Amino acid sequence: MLMQMKKYCNRQLPIYQAERQVIDMELRRAEPHEAEICYQCIEDARAYHKSMGFEQWHPNYPTKHTILEDIEQGTGYAFVTEQGVIGYCCIIIGDEPAYGKIDGAWKTDRPYAVVHRMAFSSRARGGRLSKAAINLIKNLCLSKQIRAIRVDTQDENKVMQHILSREGFEYCGLIQFDGGPKLAYEWDG
Repeated sequence: MLMQMKKYCNRQLPIYQAERQVIDMELRRAEPHEAEICYQCIEDARAYHKSMGFEQWHPNYPTKHTILEDIEQGTGYAFVTEQGVIGYCCIIIGDEPAYGKIDGAWKTDRPYAVVHRMAFSSRARGGRLSKAAINLIKNLCLSKQIRAIRVDTQDENKVMQHILSREGFEYCGLIQFDGGPKLAYEWDG
């Protein structure tokens, strides 16, 4: 994977780029002016989930304000292609309080990253981006010396469960998050 540096507002932000043979996509910190399009990715994912017969997120969470807070805290990331921003996720390096109690067991007790709110634009759906997206997230974490990544999802979200399993994440048990049980997965690189 190729890591480049891009200058924004007199500071350097890393950009992680997928291999060109697979797909030309990069993962970088989202900018405040991109909050609206990042939120539209959330709305597009909500509509997709609804079409699949389940609700991953409540109607009042996440909101545009949630996305803007992620961006301001430096945890909001954009997936970008030549089409512009096509996806969004929140990556937190450090403890997630909801992950402290699990009905099961995590694979590792070392420092980890958490991925929340991963969503893609409807115009990117079906573009086989999930493999590249997960690899970009793994590479970002590895570049920060983080070798474990945790993710939770709904029991009904079979697509995400398949993606996580295919990309080397293992099911670890159930956690309580956002008012209900979630399936907890961990990748231990």
